[in-house]
Amino acid sequence: MDANLTDEERLEIIKKWWRENGSSIITGVVLGLAVLFGGKAWFSYQEGNAQTASNIYVTLMSALEAGDAAVVAEKTSVLVAEYGSTPYATLAALAMAKIKIEAGELNDAQAQLRWVLDNSKSDIFKDTARLRLARVLVAMDDLDAADTLLQQPASGAAFDPLYTEVRGDVQIARGDMTAAHAAYQEALAATAVGSPGRHMLELKYQGTQGAAQE
Repeated sequence: MDANLTDEERLEIIKKWWRENGSSIITGVVLGLAVLFGGKAWFSYQEGNAQTASNIYVTLMSALEAGDAAVVAEKTSVLVAEYGSTPYATLAALAMAKIKIEAGELNDAQAQLRWVLDNSKSDIFKDTARLRLARVLVAMDDLDAADTLLQQPASGAAFDPLYTEVRGDVQIARGDMTAAHAAYQEALAATAVGSPGRHMLELKYQGTQGAAQE
């Protein structure tokens, strides 16, 4: 601003500038405050949402331990429908799938596992669901669908031998003992001694050894 201007001239310039720019400044401030307080409200809502989902999941787990499948099903439906973006919904769907598998209700188990694949944000949960779904499909004799699932790479190396083992199961179902034996051998080589499931894998390997040598 020109230092030679009078106070009245300076004031007039300021008034003119404010008339031209004041509304945009006010709008910016209002929007900034809305984002600030709206963001706080959003995070508060998210925190409360997660806490509610957690409480429902605790009830679900208690029912699971008590063998109350009806309550597990009810709580799973609530979590999936209303809190589907939380990990508790994914865990509930996996638990419900386990119950359905044990009950021999494979179509229902498949639906739960596919929901996890379609909705979970966790690669580990997706890998787990894909592995379990492949086993379900083998049990349902839908071998091509199982193969398609198993062709998708796992996010972590820990799942590789598990996927390879199920590929062996697919070959068993197709009657190809040589291919099954090779898959079990590959899975065994990548599975540490003492790992859960290794004993069963060894039995599968031994069970196909004679047929593979014929």
